[in-house]
Amino acid sequence: MDNRNEILFAVREAKRNLGESADFRVADALAILEGIAPFLSKEVVIGMKCKSCDNYASASFPLSRDFWAVDDSEYCHAKDASLKNLTASKLAGCTQYSCVATQDLINLGTAIMEEDLRPAFQERKLYDRSKFASYNVAFQLQSSPGKVCIELGHRTDEGFACSDIKLYILRRLDPGFGAVATQKISEAMKGSPIMVVQSGLQTRRQLDIDYVLEWMAEKRKMDIVYL
Repeated sequence: MDNRNEILFAVREAKRNLGESADFRVADALAILEGIAPFLSKEVVIGMKCKSCDNYASASFPLSRDFWAVDDSEYCHAKDASLKNLTASKLAGCTQYSCVATQDLINLGTAIMEEDLRPAFQERKLYDRSKFASYNVAFQLQSSPGKVCIELGHRTDEGFACSDIKLYILRRLDPGFGAVATQKISEAMKGSPIMVVQSGLQTRRQLDIDYVLEWMAEKRKMDIVYL
């Protein structure tokens, strides 16, 4: 079946089965669905709904504790299934959608950035080797289901220039870090969330920030991993 019409066919079948006996409110709801359904392909449903859900992942580990084997297909942790194996109707009708955990991570990341990082880096400078100049440290927060990333960098006329320091807060293991890093993260992940620092040792030494990061992890009662 053409997945673009899958939901439309389901709505029309429901209308046919109900016939003229349907309550007018049900009939109105089905009419609305019938009008919208042609625009609800599986890809649209995934983009509109799934990608903002706590349970969404762009890839997954199909084998337990084997971090070298990665399925690059989009995945639903709630259904423990690849999205390619779920129909548009199944995804559209899913009642397990939630963004609470994602918002909690955003709130935690924002608190760390504003309450811990910004005061700690107020007097520090970040050296940009490409510009041969030092700048005040700036921060940028990026979010996706299962993690937030706080990027350290500096402001330019063009916007934000990211350095090689990234601070991740993870709620679950992420194949995007690669097998070796994921193994290291999994060994430290006694609870959730966990703090993961991705940075060159030289940059960390330049900024003298390890003790700040350790203090933050202790304050937030989080395990910390350096990559």
